[in-house]
Amino acid sequence: MKQIHVEASTFCNARCPLCPRSLYGYKVDGVHKELHLDPKVFEKVLEDYPEREYVYFNGNLGDPMMHPSILELVKLNKCESMITTNGSIGLQSTWIELAEHKVEVVFSIDGLEDTNHLYRQDVEWNKIMDRAKWFIGAGGNAVWKFIVFRHNMHQVNEAKQLSETLGFKEFRQINHGRNYGPALDREGNITHWILPHNEKRGPTPYDVKQGIKRYRIDHRNFISEERVYDIKCNHEIYNEVYIDARGRVSPCCFQAVDLPKVPFVNLESFPSLKETWATKKCNPVCAMNCGN
Repeated sequence: MKQIHVEASTFCNARCPLCPRSLYGYKVDGVHKELHLDPKVFEKVLEDYPEREYVYFNGNLGDPMMHPSILELVKLNKCESMITTNGSIGLQSTWIELAEHKVEVVFSIDGLEDTNHLYRQDVEWNKIMDRAKWFIGAGGNAVWKFIVFRHNMHQVNEAKQLSETLGFKEFRQINHGRNYGPALDREGNITHWILPHNEKRGPTPYDVKQGIKRYRIDHRNFISEERVYDIKCNHEIYNEVYIDARGRVSPCCFQAVDLPKVPFVNLESFPSLKETWATKKCNPVCAMNCGN
């Protein structure tokens, strides 16, 4: 494998409305346990793939910066590393050391001070700015990733200008238009709606009536053990594998959102990751719906 995609932690300080955590009701259920990736498991992965060229930390359920030993994971990896984070977590010393180890950090910032919290709920703007300045000030390579919604589409240019002023190396504008659903408070009440940038209308009466029920994804309804085929997706083309925080192997992060019927393989059951991956099986019903 040339690339290894790692879920360092399932803990997160944010409540992004369309994250799998939120779609499952802001709780990690019996399948999704709150835990951090064991550095020993990660070290085993690295030993199995000395030819790796790239490791990026960006999980389904958590923020990598929540891992108490994120620096240890970075130091174990001797090749290029990348971390994606909401940017509001971590001590100043940690951010400086990440910069010193040449780790690229992608800050997921979807708007400005008055809008970022609408999607990145419970994330404080000032904390993001502090950590971006610590990291960039220490020579870190920072990327600002901006998902465009209807509520922030008017701020793209201003955000890009701010990124340049702060010293971000790159500003990535994401216009996929897939994000549509309600944002909830901690009691499960709808507070506002997240709409894609190309959505002309607001929620219909049916949307409001159905609420979160319409948008809570239950993969168990359409994944079956019988529908397992050889991998023919982009992650095979990219020669990549995904390791979740429990040490389970799957073709990609989208197949790892759930579940008992997805063909996970636990690293503890095999002497090497290469042997684990020899089966190369994947369920064709993917959350990305790539059609490959």
